[in-house]
Amino acid sequence: MIKRRGQVVIDKILDTAEHLFYTQGYHNTGINQIIEEADIAKASLYKHFTSKADLMVAYLERFHRVWYERLENAVARVDDPKQKLLAVLDHHKERQKIRENGGCPLIKANGETSGEDPRILAEIQSAKSRLKKFIAKLVANSNHKQIVNNTELTEMVFLMLEGGVAIGSVYKNGADLSNAKKIIEKFI
Repeated sequence: MIKRRGQVVIDKILDTAEHLFYTQGYHNTGINQIIEEADIAKASLYKHFTSKADLMVAYLERFHRVWYERLENAVARVDDPKQKLLAVLDHHKERQKIRENGGCPLIKANGETSGEDPRILAEIQSAKSRLKKFIAKLVANSNHKQIVNNTELTEMVFLMLEGGVAIGSVYKNGADLSNAKKIIEKFI
């Protein structure tokens, strides 16, 4: 598929913004830096994004879409229903390794920007809600041991996953996601 020129420019801008927002933060990233590192004209940026907040929303929307596609693909490669649930943790551990255990891009964005524009918070909440619903579906299909009910297991998996990613960013390793997986295995 051949991309239109406008889409190529948008992708360059979003790729650059994603890298900079994640590595140095939203507030530490200026529009001029994005323009310079994306190697585009200022007019090109403003043609597609009227403000920095618009750029952040577009980055989060694209990140959410790509992130969810990767998650679905990772889980789809697994046949066993219980292992599908554990594959969610494996996928996040692998993604964190790629990000050098820098933490969740959505949580980082929330910490910096959620009070500034309701669209930003809405996109972050949408992504997290979608993840929890995805986990709930996997739990319902897992035929788990029923030590806890489906709702409780969903909450446990979701919170251990989120906590493992957060603590992994503090200690710069995936040990807590591995520990979360071992605990969850006992419940499924």
